[in-house]
Amino acid sequence: MDACRAGFLKTLWNEKTERWSHCIGWAGSHAPGFAALLWLDSQVAGEPVARQEWRKRVELAAQNMLRDSGSGLFASQANCHIMQWEFPFLYGYLPEALASIEPQIRHLIQSQQPAGGWGYEPANEQQSGLGQAGDSVLGTCANRAATLLRYARITGDTAALAAGEKALRFMENFRVPRGGQTWECPMYEPDILAAAYAIRAYHDGFRATGNPRWLHDAVYWAETGVPFIYLWSLPDKPMMLGATIPVFGSTYYTHSWLAMPVQWCGLVYAYHVFHLARELEHARLPKTDSPLPLGLNFSPADWRRIVELITISGMYQQFADGERIGTYPDSISQFEKRNPAFINPEDILVNVLALRGFDPDVKTARLRREKNTIVLSSGAEIEHLEATTDGIRFNLNFFPDEASHSLVAGLKPKQVLVDGRPLPRSANPVRREPGWWSDEKHQRIYLTVPHEKKSVNVEITEVQPTRRKN
Repeated sequence: MDACRAGFLKTLWNEKTERWSHCIGWAGSHAPGFAALLWLDSQVAGEPVARQEWRKRVELAAQNMLRDSGSGLFASQANCHIMQWEFPFLYGYLPEALASIEPQIRHLIQSQQPAGGWGYEPANEQQSGLGQAGDSVLGTCANRAATLLRYARITGDTAALAAGEKALRFMENFRVPRGGQTWECPMYEPDILAAAYAIRAYHDGFRATGNPRWLHDAVYWAETGVPFIYLWSLPDKPMMLGATIPVFGSTYYTHSWLAMPVQWCGLVYAYHVFHLARELEHARLPKTDSPLPLGLNFSPADWRRIVELITISGMYQQFADGERIGTYPDSISQFEKRNPAFINPEDILVNVLALRGFDPDVKTARLRREKNTIVLSSGAEIEHLEATTDGIRFNLNFFPDEASHSLVAGLKPKQVLVDGRPLPRSANPVRREPGWWSDEKHQRIYLTVPHEKKSVNVEITEVQPTRRKN
């Protein structure tokens, strides 16, 4: 993890522009995903002085984002392969950040084809030779579906959920994960990145609905990613075990990727497999009417081992010192030669944090009621979400002396208590000060909850409907 920290603090950071680069030598951008990882790492690292340094960098990055583009930028995915919307759940400004996502969600819904998919759209003449314009494969659909279903899972948005589930049904027409990298790879090539996005889409579909069919399909797409992974190794090639090739094919029909791992693609797959493995520890996989056949019968421990192997291979590929410290190569040759570009450590650090019990993902819990479903999402761990006679209560576990940021969809709040004490109501969207704000347009309540200790109890009392007098 020290190498990852150095990568974010030094190697990829431009002191003049105060921005991060995706790769060494590339232009810089504001990257809230990087800031989220540094924020989380500052909480779990042991050295107090170093923790203070990382937190100072997070504050600088956040203030620069607010200065240049406002809090909507906190939801940007710039420079990231995996991180998506976590920063405002850790740092704050959550209502404004989520509001900035709505145009993207509307565009995805409006651009969805009637059957449920999205077609290939070549950006230039060179890309037009990579596949038939308008044709659909898993890779042209899965990442879009994953964004819709992640938003639906986090917010309870019914339109995003309906469009996302429509996409999940459409993607059941496919059997091979193709076309996840059509900026350079022919769209009909088998592609581990398409499998990764499909795992995320189907798993978030399950988390948003509880439909076991979507969990079954997530396992199917996880199984299709296994052939891309080196599960054997030569004794003098430590990078080899867990290395992942990106596609069974080429770039522009000329540069073959066979026997040439591209680890960032496998690390994206690994992170979504991590979530699937954790889900399977608690959710049985019943028989469903899914048309996708399962074949490997992996246990949750088997899937977790896959995540570990891919992550460890990435760490062997990573530069541990020197001017490239923290970065890792776009590809490797002969399982030892690192080839440029040299990529930021996001994909490695995300997996390492998750494996160590500090998953940066937004947490969600659902509570079914007679008339609706309550959706609670937070940067904190959620426990014991349950109904009361006049509302709901739950526990939030977070870092002591920090404030957690959460949203609750599906109720009309009257009062919020934290450990029995009223949380002040805010007239404006909450940012970082303790309080709660009711977003009546979306029927959501946003909470900024102080944690004097790790676990706090939150109780929300609902406005009770008035009864008509006869």
